[in-house]
Amino acid sequence: MGVTIKEIAEMAGVHRSTVDKVLHNRPGVSDSVRYRIQKIIDECNYQANPIGKALKMQSKELHIKVILLEVDALLYLKKGIESALKEYSSFQIYLDYVTVPYSDVNKLQNILELSVEENVDGLILSPINADIIVEKIDDCEKKGIPIVTVNTDIKGSHRLCYIGQDGFKSGQVAGRLMGEFLQGKGKVAIFTSDGDNHQSFPFGTREDGFRNIISEYYPMLEILPSIYTKEKLQVIRKEMRRLCENETELSGIFVTCGGVRAVGDILEEMDYRNVKVICYENYPEILELLHRGIVTATIDSEIEEQGNQAMKVLLDNLIYEKKPVKKHLYSEIKILLKESINNGLTT
Repeated sequence: MGVTIKEIAEMAGVHRSTVDKVLHNRPGVSDSVRYRIQKIIDECNYQANPIGKALKMQSKELHIKVILLEVDALLYLKKGIESALKEYSSFQIYLDYVTVPYSDVNKLQNILELSVEENVDGLILSPINADIIVEKIDDCEKKGIPIVTVNTDIKGSHRLCYIGQDGFKSGQVAGRLMGEFLQGKGKVAIFTSDGDNHQSFPFGTREDGFRNIISEYYPMLEILPSIYTKEKLQVIRKEMRRLCENETELSGIFVTCGGVRAVGDILEEMDYRNVKVICYENYPEILELLHRGIVTATIDSEIEEQGNQAMKVLLDNLIYEKKPVKKHLYSEIKILLKESINNGLTT
């Protein structure tokens, strides 16, 4: 029979509540005491009783805050998150949705600070990449509030897990597709979210992966200066018109972020029918553009599944004390072409 929390407390010469704080990474324990207790836990190979914990959690309402960016993925993430709740119907779970305009660091900072004050049980977060957000995520973790990032990730934080696409690898796939479609020649424009230090993953890493493949394998392809949209449709339309008017040799467009519909609208309006467009996701409007030949290929990152997995990872951690097998759980990279869909729907 395994060692109990009471026995660990006796061996460490502390109260059971102190052991509980160490097990759940809560504050209020000195580094030296935490080290001593953790050493005993590791040496005794302590395993929590997940069934007992789950039974206790059934009588408690779990307050989960979901913080999502106002981008195209929003509705699909919510759908996936809510679909996961069906497997936890015996638990009382309250979802609190909050949305943040793209790049509004101050609003996101305030929401994370409020989450600590409200003592929420857990967070699902699409973060903006900024140092202050890393700090606020770590503040939540120190208070025992686990955070799962979804669809976008952030550098250097102590979040529990990231659920989403490997942006660099998917960008490499896009680069390989573009290079082959254009036979290694022509001019390519890149539409991405923004170029400052608030760039959210995976948009920036998608571009990095794309450029990596083009420079190594298709050096005759000219990549035009990146166009930063901040997910604003008016910016995309303006820049698309400028491209079509000034870049007569435009051969390809790589869209790392949202706004593909606006790109397609201007290409049709300006009668640019031979430009190869590579983008992301399998949203209905993108599948329609793919079916009509406006979009050449799209890379599906399974947004709904990302939301579903994010909720499962968080709830399994809260209810069963189960840790994810990896700090990054990447979604599959799926390439969709016109030939792989049927009347705008995936087969």
